[in-house]
Amino acid sequence: MRARPRLRGTPLMKIVLVALSGDVREAHARLRERYPEATIEELARREIETGSPAARLTRLRAARPTIFAVLTERLSWQRGQNSLLLFGALAGADRVLLMDSHGAMREETCARIMLSAPARLAHEAAASARAVLNARRRLSRLEREIMASDHHKVRTRKERARDEKSKQQQTKPQQHGPLIVYLRATPGAGTQVGGASSHINGFINAALLKGAQLRLVSNDHIAGLDLTKVPVKIIEPEPVGSIRAAFDLYNDEVFTRGALSEIESEPLSFIYQRYSRFTSAGVSASLKTGRPLFLEYNGSEVWVGRYWDRVGMLGLLARFERLNLQAAARIFVVSDVERRNLLSAGVAASKIVVNPNGVDVEKFRPDVGGARERERLGIVPDETLVGFVGTFGPWHGVLVLARAIALLPKDARIRFLLVGAGALRDEAEQIICEAGFEERAIFTGVVEHERVPALLDACDILASPHVPLEDGSEFFGSPTKLFEYMAMGKGIVASRQGQIAEVLEDEKTALLVEPGDAQALAQSILRLSRERELRESLGAAARSAATQRHTWAHNAERVLAAYREWQRENEE
Repeated sequence: MRARPRLRGTPLMKIVLVALSGDVREAHARLRERYPEATIEELARREIETGSPAARLTRLRAARPTIFAVLTERLSWQRGQNSLLLFGALAGADRVLLMDSHGAMREETCARIMLSAPARLAHEAAASARAVLNARRRLSRLEREIMASDHHKVRTRKERARDEKSKQQQTKPQQHGPLIVYLRATPGAGTQVGGASSHINGFINAALLKGAQLRLVSNDHIAGLDLTKVPVKIIEPEPVGSIRAAFDLYNDEVFTRGALSEIESEPLSFIYQRYSRFTSAGVSASLKTGRPLFLEYNGSEVWVGRYWDRVGMLGLLARFERLNLQAAARIFVVSDVERRNLLSAGVAASKIVVNPNGVDVEKFRPDVGGARERERLGIVPDETLVGFVGTFGPWHGVLVLARAIALLPKDARIRFLLVGAGALRDEAEQIICEAGFEERAIFTGVVEHERVPALLDACDILASPHVPLEDGSEFFGSPTKLFEYMAMGKGIVASRQGQIAEVLEDEKTALLVEPGDAQALAQSILRLSRERELRESLGAAARSAATQRHTWAHNAERVLAAYREWQRENEE
């Protein structure tokens, strides 16, 4: 039943909305439908995440909410829900509403929250403590098992018999390729715009075209994945854990248990896992099935936890990371920088395969709906549109781009399309607004996965302003959007660092600028906006390079070739 305002004659209901993640516009629409008489005020995420608890509570109190609403990508992924409910109640809200971008909702009155809070918080604290204790025990057991056996080289008689049976069953031509079980256990929702979902889709689709069979075991739905081609088992997380590490550890156990029940009877060829923090599923599956673990390693989660995402319990996280690196038969890194990092950490060179990200050049190409999107966005013919797609994370350089926007001449006929969401979204928008250029930037928020190519096609210039890493170490990334930009055949302005500077050639496939230099970024954007022939020649050369060297087919082939090599070494 739709809730009503207080009583006639009293002030109108006021909703204070904090978006942790998800589609803010959709949240506004749902709130207006549910509470048509209410006013809605947004409070920036940083307002409730920075400062002391008392200071954060004071900020929310000052907004005087009748309803405190929190938006997240998926409610099942939101840890600390009881703390959020209590936070809203203590700030004076009559009701607290937790909602996500997929229709899920949890709403409670202040009275119920205050009455239930002591028992709920005590239960959650106890569950968190048990999750950490169980994880330590599980980790110690797996460490002993890995140290005691060369598990991915030794196959038991039972395993050999099972594999022989599998070969006899494979009578159809399309079943002759290896059977890969892909584990996606990342502790976060999988539907957001960003490189992760593109990578998963790209690898799976390319591997299928090369004759492999795949099954996906995931803890969330992956946007854009064709479920008619890939059987998918979703193992839903549980919102247990008062701190982030406890949530991750609890759900690692949930996911591992579910994954093992799905695959232990499968005649699989190898396990392919996208490495994530506090994960043991791939290691457990490899030990259980006797099949090799191929680890997609996009960077150290310990480094991320120290500098970007303050997850806590770094000592325990480091042990999980070492376990995965020790257990893996092959480790696929996206850049040569990451290869050197692993060598420095003592990983054997024979286990490491450099496998950069790629692009589907049929999906990302010119003339895939850009004209329609320009009209929808209100871009007139004499305006140059500059695009940026990302998760607005620390290394994407969105704040540098915002400062570059503020530096452009006021009379420049240039507009900006910023697609995605993330922690730095509010700060980027604030920089642009304070410069008086809010009309110049269009923030779309999260969009449908299938719409991204058309949005890129709508642009004349694409920006990849990645910044140096916080601790001064080498840039280890392989930005998926870089290859998608190249395939679109647009003029690109990018940072001269790491793999970006290796893939792109200044003045031939892109204009490269020093990372973090907003003035140079603004000048290069202005130059490309004025020189149409230059951006068209750069775009054509970039697409040619992407097609020849940087497709997902190249990426998948390196994985399959590594498996064939492993077979020759261990099974003949």
